Amino acid sequence: MASNTIFKNYDIRGEYGKELNPLIAYKIAKAYVIFSKAKRVVVGADTRLSSPDLKAAVISGLVESGVEVVDIGLVATDVVYFATWHGKYDGGIMITASHMPKQFNGMKFLRLNDEGMLEPIGRGLGMDEMEKIVNEMKDSGVEAGGSIDHYDIWGDYVKFVRDFVDISKIGPLKVVMDAGNGMGGLVAEKLFKGMDLEIIPMYFEPDGAYPNHEPNPFVEENRKEIVAKVKKVGADLGIAWDADCDRVYFIDEKGEYIHGDLITALLSIYFLKKKEGSGIVYDLRSSWAVHDWIKKMNGVPHTERVGHAYIKSAMRKTDSIFGGEVSGHYYFADNAYMDNGFIPEMILMEMISKEKKPLSEIIKSLGEYYIYGEVNFTVENIDKVLQRLEEKYKNGKINKIDGLAVEFEDWHFNVRPSANDPVLRLNLEAKSDFLMGQKFDEISEFIYSFKN
Repeated sequence: MASNTIFKNYDIRGEYGKELNPLIAYKIAKAYVIFSKAKRVVVGADTRLSSPDLKAAVISGLVESGVEVVDIGLVATDVVYFATWHGKYDGGIMITASHMPKQFNGMKFLRLNDEGMLEPIGRGLGMDEMEKIVNEMKDSGVEAGGSIDHYDIWGDYVKFVRDFVDISKIGPLKVVMDAGNGMGGLVAEKLFKGMDLEIIPMYFEPDGAYPNHEPNPFVEENRKEIVAKVKKVGADLGIAWDADCDRVYFIDEKGEYIHGDLITALLSIYFLKKKEGSGIVYDLRSSWAVHDWIKKMNGVPHTERVGHAYIKSAMRKTDSIFGGEVSGHYYFADNAYMDNGFIPEMILMEMISKEKKPLSEIIKSLGEYYIYGEVNFTVENIDKVLQRLEEKYKNGKINKIDGLAVEFEDWHFNVRPSANDPVLRLNLEAKSDFLMGQKFDEISEFIYSFKN
């Protein structure tokens, strides 16, 4: 069955019409109920052209399994997360392929674990069991009848996000916002209404064809327009979201992209000022800036493998107040350890307004860190490359919880297989610009040598 390729580490993703279709989605919904035993489930969807058909199939599978479905409509992923814990539901399903190109779609899941806590479903957290159930599922008739209800969550959601900051202290600010025709525009128009902001909107119209650029600002090509716009209009800040808004990215007033781990460092400082001694979880690709500032602020640093399912689980286990990833995911204990793509900009705008400093100066105050942005390499034998890299850099401090991470006194790197694409992803940092470039070239040449 082709569907076994769509069960990923953190969620389900596949090309619509080839790997994923309404029948498979219907079966996955039934498998979700069998595994999670959920009785009341929130369902939402993003703007993708295939989302309505997949959502209908998912709801059908849930209802036929006796579930009370609460349909919250066209929403961002973090709205499904919020609605699920805020409304005390048993689970949540979001129809989305996050930042992937328009031909893809998928699903993200929440369920109550054995301790009665909401957690995502991923590899090691139920995804393997759901895949097995789907692969062994036989055709069956309609079972116990469930129901469908609708819930307007927006008022509660907007209040929740705004309550993280003192919005009366934000502004006046000129902010460019690029929604990429995903869900960002719909949320932004509700969330920032009435605030002391001059918003310059880009591609706020929801359009699952994504006619202007791919909904993935992590890729430099997709940030070119917002960078140009920030410079042209003299904005204080640029904000860009991926399609379902579980990731958010920032451009400073000079048009410079701010690495996600530096944002994690800033937000860590913000939360540790509020609650000294708290734990912070961050992914192992992150800049030394994150660890350094957590320690400076008397926090407790915890590294974890990449992926929302793992970060959320680690935050819960360590009772951490905040978590962040290089990829633009940010997680909050007060949001049931879930990520949110709008709380970070509320906090950054409050920082800029209160400190009366441009974002570039606030970032500079973190210190000198030389980060080479994530680079992908297509290789035929990923395991062989990782093994040879481990042999080559065996004198460093080695961590293998996610690919291969190696740390030396003056530089470190992580090379890991993508959860969704057939590539190796390299992240590297050094204590000087020269060493950063030198080591990047060294590792790149070594990886490229396996292509010959």
